[in-house]
This record gives sequence, structure tokens and C-alpha cells, in this order.
Amino acid sequence: MMTTNNASPLANNNRNVYQSVRIRNKLTSISVSLFRYVFLISFSYILLYPIIYILTHSFRDPADFSDPTVMWIPKSFSWEPLMEAIDKLNFPTSLVSTLLVEVVSALISIVTCGVAAYGMARFNFKGRGILNFVLILTILVPASMVIIPNYVTYYKFDVLGIGSLINLISGVDLRPNLLGTLWTFYLPAITSVGIRAGFYIYIYMQFYKSLPKELEEAAWVDGAGPWGTYLRIVVPSSGSAVLSVSLLAIVWYWNDYYNAMMYFNKDLTMAVELNSFFQKMLAEGSRTLTSDAPITSCLLFILPLLIMYMFLQKKFIASIASTGIVG
Repeated sequence: MMTTNNASPLANNNRNVYQSVRIRNKLTSISVSLFRYVFLISFSYILLYPIIYILTHSFRDPADFSDPTVMWIPKSFSWEPLMEAIDKLNFPTSLVSTLLVEVVSALISIVTCGVAAYGMARFNFKGRGILNFVLILTILVPASMVIIPNYVTYYKFDVLGIGSLINLISGVDLRPNLLGTLWTFYLPAITSVGIRAGFYIYIYMQFYKSLPKELEEAAWVDGAGPWGTYLRIVVPSSGSAVLSVSLLAIVWYWNDYYNAMMYFNKDLTMAVELNSFFQKMLAEGSRTLTSDAPITSCLLFILPLLIMYMFLQKKFIASIASTGIVG
């Protein structure tokens, strides 16, 4: 009986401790879940607020624009802001220019940066360390620091000074002026030094280093050369890296207005037209603003990117996880 009486308080004490630990763990789990939901909702609001604002203000009637009682949901819809935005952006012309200049250059960079990254990731050669250092510099150095040398280079394009030598000897200047032509974007893309090209090469290199060398060695034994190995073995295995680089390249080229503004004075891209539109607004003053056309212009500009990301977001997130960018 004495053993029973002594065990009963001990059992009750253990039961109380177990219940207190269980309650504490449950409260901790609820607190963590609550914090997670608050963080995700707040972060989603920060990301989605501009898009929701643009969507709800892009098709308002001009009368609702000056009505202080209209905040989010317009009283009446109108196509007038859309028509004005299309006119201000020169939409058909600027869209074609953007596709020809920016998107084609992005596609070229996707291909050439992959080839450059494979060479730097898989082959040992003299000067490889220097090239890696230059690669880091291309990522760190902003475009504004090299825009003037590039402008001068394109103004009288000369390869290895041959044109200058011919001009010095014969007096005939054969150096072409590439400003205002597609070559100002295509040449850097072809030589893997286009917009953010260093970052694309870095992504490719990180992925190629994670590929097993046995596959490539087997291809070499079968008689495939470097190009055959790259095209038949490496490229088919690089879908995730190609997708990551493709989305990043298209977005960054699409948003570029600095280079296009410097090199072109006609057939401007959408980014340049949008920037010019807002610059004119600031010069004229906000009192001249009578509609939601600027907001609708932003919607027209980002709409292709939103559609592209809606279809590719899952694959893009999976590709970011598998490319080894943080490795």
C-alpha cells in the first residue's frame, strides 16, 4: 500500500508534466504557423499590390479618375485609357522593335553564353583564371561605366584597328557606323558580353559542374568531339539551366531602356517609349494628367512578361533549385 501511495503522486506529476509539454508544443506550433501566415500574407501583399493597383486602374472611365470616392472598383469601365496608352507608346512599332532588338538578342545570348560556360567549366587552358576574373567583373561593373566606350566603338566600328590602318594609308574610311542598327545589340550577344551575360555564364557553369563527367567521357570514347558532346549530351541534359537563363535573359532585355536609348533614335523599344512618356509627364507637370493612360501603359509593358511567367513559374522555380546557383 505504501508503494502504491508513493507511485500515485509520481504518476500524477508525470502526467501533468506531459500535458504541460504537450500544451507548450501546441502553442509553439500555433505561433509558428500564425507567424508564417502573417509573413506570407504581408509579403504577398507587397508583391501583388502594384499589379492589383494597375489592373483596377487601367480601364477606369476618365470621370472616375477625378472622382475621389472611387478607390479600387471603378463605377464604369472605358477603353479610352487603353487607346491613349497604345498611342503614347506607339505600341505596334515599339512592340516589333522590342521583339527584334531585345528578344532576339536575349535568345542569342542564351545560346552563346551556354557555349562559353561549357568551355570554362570543362576545359583547362592557359588564362582560365584571368577569364574567371573578367567574368566576375562583367557581373559587378554597371553598364553606365562602359556605355561611352561602347558608343564610340559602334560609331566607327573597327576590328583590331584594321580600318584605322587602311584610313591612315589610303585616306579611305571604311569603318561603318553601327549606331541605330541591330548590330549594337547582336554583336555583344554573339560574343557573350551582352546585358547581364556574365550572370548567365555563371548559372550555366554552376550547372555544368554538377553534371557527371562519365557521360561526356563515354561520348568521347565513342568518337564524339567537344561540339558533338556538347550538342548531343550536355544540351539535352541542361533543360533546367536553359529555362532559368531564358526567363532571366528575356526579362532583363525586355526591361532594358538604357542601352536602347543610347544606341537608337528611331523605332524605339517599348521600354524607351514608356520612359519617354513618363519623362514628358514630369516635364509638363502632374496637372496635365487627366486619365489613367500612364498606368495602362505599364500594364501593356508588363503583360507579356506576366503571361510568360504564369505558364512557366513552376518549371522556373524547379530549375532555380536544380541549377546550383547558391552552390
